[in-house]
Amino acid sequence: MTQVISEPVNSGYNLGKANMTQSQQSLQEIWRQGCLGQTLAEEDETHFAALARSRFHTFDMSASHAGDTRSHAEAAQWVELLVKGLARELQENPGLERLWHQSTYSETIHGKSVSFALQTQIV
Repeated sequence: MTQVISEPVNSGYNLGKANMTQSQQSLQEIWRQGCLGQTLAEEDETHFAALARSRFHTFDMSASHAGDTRSHAEAAQWVELLVKGLARELQENPGLERLWHQSTYSETIHGKSVSFALQTQIV
């Protein structure tokens, strides 16, 4: 007998309506304002934090799996580009950078490279 799961597994990245309250703003506008570091309503801050976690997760997965389909040298270059790209994005978006430093992603091996690039202005 096949078991049917009626609710999605919450991995922390689910942006579905069941996990979020309704906002008066679009996710695009929440992202824009949050990245700029503007003050958001509590429910919008929750949306922004989830979007940021998704962005950081995408970076982490891309960097972690770079060697899966590339040679060692090519993977190293790809990771370097990912690190520089995220560091630049964080540098240009103070609200996103704030959440980066609060996230566990900043403590991963590739995350530490991003944080180092931010501290040393290597972007």
